[in-house]
Amino acid sequence: MNQRVLNVLILSISLLFSHGLFAQIQTANIDEKPIILFVEFEFNAKDIALAKELLTDMQNQSLDNEEGCISYDILLSGEQPNTIFIYECYENEVALKKHNSTPYFKSIVEKKLAPIIKSQKIQKLKPMNDFGAIAF
Repeated sequence: MNQRVLNVLILSISLLFSHGLFAQIQTANIDEKPIILFVEFEFNAKDIALAKELLTDMQNQSLDNEEGCISYDILLSGEQPNTIFIYECYENEVALKKHNSTPYFKSIVEKKLAPIIKSQKIQKLKPMNDFGAIAF
């Protein structure tokens, strides 16, 4: 009888440990997938030149200083001259969090760009395949 209780106890501990380990692996896999942001900004006509300058500075800082920044593209609308799109791709959630906490993000985006944004829409996307970054 004691052997049975011991076997059940060992099996229970093993299952709990393996379930916890499985949950950690799943979380790690989620955190390792690339994160893509597609951002749409609208500005007043008088602010568009400043917005382009600030976003170009942000692009250069991100690409030059962040290992986890895969891509940072600034796209101008062909139909709406006061609309700018940003396509950003980061290695994972950790890289995105680092990006958002950099001193230049706070200085450029939060202090200078935010006050001149008329409207914005941010879409957080993930690649459809499991191969990492988008294949072209």
